[in-house]
Amino acid sequence: MPSTDTRSSHAKKRSGSKPGAVRWIIPIVLVLAWLGVMGVGGPTFGKISDVVTNSQADFLPVDAQATEVQDRIGDFSDSEGIPAIIVAESEDEISRAQIRDLGETTQGLTDIEQVTQVSPPIPSEDGQAVEIIALVDAESDTATVVEEIRSELGTDSEDGLNIAVSGPAGLVADLSGAFAGIDGLLLIVALVAVLVILVLVYRSPILPFLVLITSMAALCGAILTVYWLAKEEIITLSGQTQGILSIIVIGAATDYGLLYTARFREALHQTESRWHATRVAWKGTFLRSWPPVPR
Repeated sequence: MPSTDTRSSHAKKRSGSKPGAVRWIIPIVLVLAWLGVMGVGGPTFGKISDVVTNSQADFLPVDAQATEVQDRIGDFSDSEGIPAIIVAESEDEISRAQIRDLGETTQGLTDIEQVTQVSPPIPSEDGQAVEIIALVDAESDTATVVEEIRSELGTDSEDGLNIAVSGPAGLVADLSGAFAGIDGLLLIVALVAVLVILVLVYRSPILPFLVLITSMAALCGAILTVYWLAKEEIITLSGQTQGILSIIVIGAATDYGLLYTARFREALHQTESRWHATRVAWKGTFLRSWPPVPR
């Protein structure tokens, strides 16, 4: 059995297998690289919403029947507009004068550049509701156009009618509103939750913040990559995907941080060389294996 001096000499030999300059150069290069990623990818946080699409088909698989119908529905219509269904209702029967006034008001929606066509009012059988269909340009920002329509019509007319905007265009607008700001909220919640876990695990005032910084750097790199892929139309980025992106990246980065630290601590029990322990921990983390450490 090798003596303590022999093991110590082997450890020193392993420790000296890498020049001291290399041990400093590699960490410095890595830190500078991550800072560069954060510097370039950080500003992209505010731009990623520009490449987000909230079409109904974007929330479904490509082979879903609803998606296939959505792709082919243009073959059966001369217009490629997205219908916004406007409904006005009243507790009493709506008079012809009210219908005429409502028709004149809704026809004025064509002044909105992205509204291509507005149908005449269509009364219901009981006469207590009226339906109007406005077509929104499919190439426009549907959510913004619907908000303009709702702002123009309001929720109550001068004749006491209750007005609501729904349909496919209204659904897209409501989905956009539901996911608006969700990425920032999820990011804050994820960071707080991860910080609490890291403090309990590491019991250190510094190490948890270092892990979070690396997680944020990874998130900046991921957002930068996703932004350019979506901008070049290589991928489709929906509001849901944007919302959970931060959770996935921070969770994965933290997971690998915890795994690497555990591997590093285990390696230090078998070697006195921190460089060798780092190399073994790196292999164990990314290869998900635990190679034997030579004694």
